[in-house]
Amino acid sequence: MSNFTYQLPFTEEKLLTGVLLELKRARESELSMHLQKSVLSIEELGMSYYIDNSSDSRWNATGINIKFIVNPNYLDNLDTMENKIKLETICQRLIPATVGFDIKEILFVPDLISDFELEDDILLEFETRVNTSSNSILKSILPEDIREKGLYMAETYTYLYLVENSLRLFIENVAKESFGEEYFEKLTISSSLRNTITSRKIKEQNQKWLSVRGGNDLFYLDFKDISTLINNNWNLFKEYFPSQEFISQKITEMADCRNLIAHNSFVSKDERDLMKVYYNSILKQIEQTMKKKTIESLF
Repeated sequence: MSNFTYQLPFTEEKLLTGVLLELKRARESELSMHLQKSVLSIEELGMSYYIDNSSDSRWNATGINIKFIVNPNYLDNLDTMENKIKLETICQRLIPATVGFDIKEILFVPDLISDFELEDDILLEFETRVNTSSNSILKSILPEDIREKGLYMAETYTYLYLVENSLRLFIENVAKESFGEEYFEKLTISSSLRNTITSRKIKEQNQKWLSVRGGNDLFYLDFKDISTLINNNWNLFKEYFPSQEFISQKITEMADCRNLIAHNSFVSKDERDLMKVYYNSILKQIEQTMKKKTIESLF
């Protein structure tokens, strides 16, 4: 009789999530990034005892391969013995011993179904160039810790990008509901902010190689300008936030971090974690209020 369940207490998708979290904890930023959009699957090979009688096989346990279906652009970088050992160690830690799975091999196979563009990835290009270069100068100006921090900062920027642009679209939706399509002219906006928008539009016209900021004037305002706009039109937005301080303080602190990123300065883990909290807090607050308004409109 065996006490093994031969069944994961969670899905393969949850196992992949656990692997990615463990990689982040271990600061394995590059490996984590390359596995972000992968798919994990488990291949059962049968009872380990009958496959081999090695010391790492348990009686009545079943052998498995863990397969990562990955972006073809990352295959060569992923498929190394070092990465396989790291991932096997993590998977062994995450899969309960009572399941009865003995990991035999970590496999990487190309994802031929998803739409991946076969083009150079800038981070991958940097990594490949450094790893294959015998040029000591290149290795000295692009050391490993700088590459690790670059991946870390890319994630930090994503939180800022999402919350900043979500707030712009939120302002647009709320203002349109009250004022219609010509809402921007009816918002209370200081002359200095209007001048800022005008000057940025002129600069954009003169520098044709720059991409257009966005579909409306809100995209010509900086992060802190968004806070000023909300405060100056508080009667319009007050039902969405507990107080002015709730939103203005968070935007101000996130804008300070944004300035660090814009000047290629490093944002600490505490600051990054604070941005994650603020990001979730602001979007959750907006979502809950808008859902409530939608429900109320039905009655």
